Amino acid sequence: MKLYVLIVMAFLFSGCDIREREMALEKREAALNQKEQELVLKEKTLQLKEESLAQKEKKLDSSLLVDSTRFIYNPAIIGQWNVVMTCTETTCPGSAIGDTKSEKWDISYEGNKILVKAMDANMVASRVYTGYFNGNRYEFTHVTEATATEPVTKITVQLQMPTPLTLEGQREILRTGNCKIVYELKLTKA
Repeated sequence: MKLYVLIVMAFLFSGCDIREREMALEKREAALNQKEQELVLKEKTLQLKEESLAQKEKKLDSSLLVDSTRFIYNPAIIGQWNVVMTCTETTCPGSAIGDTKSEKWDISYEGNKILVKAMDANMVASRVYTGYFNGNRYEFTHVTEATATEPVTKITVQLQMPTPLTLEGQREILRTGNCKIVYELKLTKA
């Protein structure tokens, strides 16, 4: 009989243990369901944020398209200009702060862009910049591809027109290998 009581008690205790396991499993399942719902909510929130960012980006892109098609014509900039460039910053070999250069620039319009032909002392075109007026200043760029003797070079020019006969600003030359030269520019109409 004792054996029978022991078997019944072992069965009952094992049943209790199973019930405790079932309750723990139900708690874990409920916690997992709650975490899953939180993740779904976070996913929906992220999706809404992505849609909002996409709409903002689309709106910004469309405003940039409107700005790029806006064309401001200024006849005072057309013509030949005497340019004096003074180096104010350099990290390139062969260039020093205080160096000065002179060029002549022929500025004209081509379509809705401004075209700048830079010429050396012998009136030989050395480079051509293209750009526009952004509402505050003139911005021009010139990019050369790498050759056997020259690295990739990007030149940006930013100018303001304090008077109809003068332009002032800077020219920045960037070359591969952390080479940078900045010139202060003074232009007077020829």
